[in-house]
Amino acid sequence: MIFRYKIADVVFDADIKYRYTYDIMKEYLVDDEPARFSIVLSDEDMAREKELSPHDLTEGMYESTAIYRKFIYELMDNYDAFFFHCSSIAVDNKAIMFTAVSGTGKSTHRRLWQKNYGKEVTIINDDKPIIRRIDGKYYVYGTPWRGKEALGENIRVEAEALCFLSRSEKNYIGEIETSEVIARTLNQTVRPKEPELMGKLLDLLDGFLTQVDCYDLRVNMKDEAARIAYNKIVKEKQ
Repeated sequence: MIFRYKIADVVFDADIKYRYTYDIMKEYLVDDEPARFSIVLSDEDMAREKELSPHDLTEGMYESTAIYRKFIYELMDNYDAFFFHCSSIAVDNKAIMFTAVSGTGKSTHRRLWQKNYGKEVTIINDDKPIIRRIDGKYYVYGTPWRGKEALGENIRVEAEALCFLSRSEKNYIGEIETSEVIARTLNQTVRPKEPELMGKLLDLLDGFLTQVDCYDLRVNMKDEAARIAYNKIVKEKQ
């Protein structure tokens, strides 16, 4: 069945067959705006998701990730947007992103911010936000693809800071030069095979990393970890 959605300020139609996909995307349904394109999955699209997945998922989960993949490529090609694997929060109406290899503790660190700063913190998306360039500025968007805890909001927040998270017994935060983080950023997004799309992605990442402040954040996952990060990223800017 065809449904109409608005994600990252882009309206599109999608042919949805499974309840799982409908349920996670229902917050983004619209009916009063024209669609710019349509997503219809083929049997080959579903088969590819099954080949790529390291886990045995439901048909609805495969459908959801296949739709996300097609959506991301369309946005990258035509709407100056890309997917970024991170936990993203908003503080003072600015987006702060925590990225790391899976299992490092992005969500754990995000919970420390919530514990210590409460209502100051809004979760944009805990797993797969979309970052889009509009009039030269970069914004972080909530999406239906929110990770295991399904946390996030249907909101847009201007990008402010990107933290590369790692584990350490001693807490530390320091700024990183843009030139040092391109490769680390590429590892946390979808890299297209087509040379033209890859060129667009590199251009988007270059502008994004120029706008945001990039930090090396080493943490022990105790309350102090959130406090030193908050003081550096938020307090020093006030």
